[in-house]
Amino acid sequence: MTQDPTHHPTWDGEALAEVLGRELVRMGDEAWTHEPFLAWLAAELRSRPERRARATYDEGAMLERGRALRARVLARQCGIGLVPGAPRLIAARRVDTPQHVMKEARAMGAVPCVELAAAAGAGRELWDEAAESWLVAPEGAPNVRALALRIRGESMEPLLRDGDTVLLELTPALVRGRIVVARHPDDGYVCKRVERVGRRDVLLASINRDCADVTIPRDERLVVGTVRMAWSGA
Repeated sequence: MTQDPTHHPTWDGEALAEVLGRELVRMGDEAWTHEPFLAWLAAELRSRPERRARATYDEGAMLERGRALRARVLARQCGIGLVPGAPRLIAARRVDTPQHVMKEARAMGAVPCVELAAAAGAGRELWDEAAESWLVAPEGAPNVRALALRIRGESMEPLLRDGDTVLLELTPALVRGRIVVARHPDDGYVCKRVERVGRRDVLLASINRDCADVTIPRDERLVVGTVRMAWSGA
């Protein structure tokens, strides 16, 4: 870290958190999940009278703030636009599988939305699940062939949490560092970060280190697409 931002006499807690969000990128992922460090930071904030008057911080609040900051940094690194608030969903004009309603939805400025959990098991096909709702694309959304997915599981926290919605560009491209949805031959569909692209296989990593990474064959037929936007609760 190039400086000690906690000892600036005029920064309030919010500004301090923002500065740490920029500076701690250099320290890597460990800094964002290192609870002793965040506990120390919370104690520093509580110890200063000029900050104590503005807000009360405890270890839990600081941990959550650290997770939110890390989610924003990860989003930038992974090329994902984070959209504040909940996605705007409308009832499907016609309930059918995504490929059958995609053109119709796109004409209305929307994309079909399906639950990734519905096709999480081996042998299930994402494209066989009916899209009962459509996501209205926000201003600035990429003009690409896309699908909206509601994520399940904890493997991509804090960037993506259980129940978050993502806009998936339907492309078989694999770019290291990007978040993709792919079909594991034995375990169904997964949402992971591309860690390594080899000649024969692809390593897909979990952001949450408590969750396992997976390896799939390098076969473009297994790749659904790349996450371009996310409506996250982080």
